[in-house]
Amino acid sequence: GIDIAGSKNTWVVALKKDKDFLKICPLLSLKSPSNPSYIKDFFPIIEFCEKNRVLAVGIDAPLSFSLKDKKGFRASDKALKSMLPKKAKSWVVSYHTLMAVPIRALLLSEALSPYCGTIIETHPRASFYFCLPEEKKDLAFFYKKENLDKNEKFLLDWLKNKFKLCIEFKLKLIEGILDAILCALAGYFYHKMPEKLIFLPVNSNLKGFGPFVVISF
Repeated sequence: GIDIAGSKNTWVVALKKDKDFLKICPLLSLKSPSNPSYIKDFFPIIEFCEKNRVLAVGIDAPLSFSLKDKKGFRASDKALKSMLPKKAKSWVVSYHTLMAVPIRALLLSEALSPYCGTIIETHPRASFYFCLPEEKKDLAFFYKKENLDKNEKFLLDWLKNKFKLCIEFKLKLIEGILDAILCALAGYFYHKMPEKLIFLPVNSNLKGFGPFVVISF
């Protein structure tokens, strides 16, 4: 799972199936799980996919484009905005607004495509909102702005119980890591439990990678 932004704000997490659980691996941004680190450039990600059998990559960035998109808003973006509450609609922005992020994501997707057959777009914040229990949905509104320490125990327990994640080390949970985990889970569910995903509608004549999915159950 890749939460992609600038060179100092890109976070990458790997999940591995282990019997009835999914293990979070102490790799990439979690080489030191108690002190997660951003990925400065794409080479460690590409090298990881070259050396390991990676079945799916979920990326938090626009990966498909059309010259028909007015102002950079795709049918999928409009559909996702319509599913979110009014105060959350700003979470979905056009790829024009995101500027360099879609270009970085597209270049990375092209570099990974010879090594990974499934490269999908996802929106971890929307997935977070849809999957949280009703009484905790407010977390989706402030987790990117506030320290997660006071909610860390709840969030770790939620990840373990909701998604059957196995975490065998002390994990410092920050928003970039949480987003990357949700991106990775979208890739896992795409193959194993697609019924847990919302497949957002697409325009015709798209170029790039997809589909665009979010987790909801």
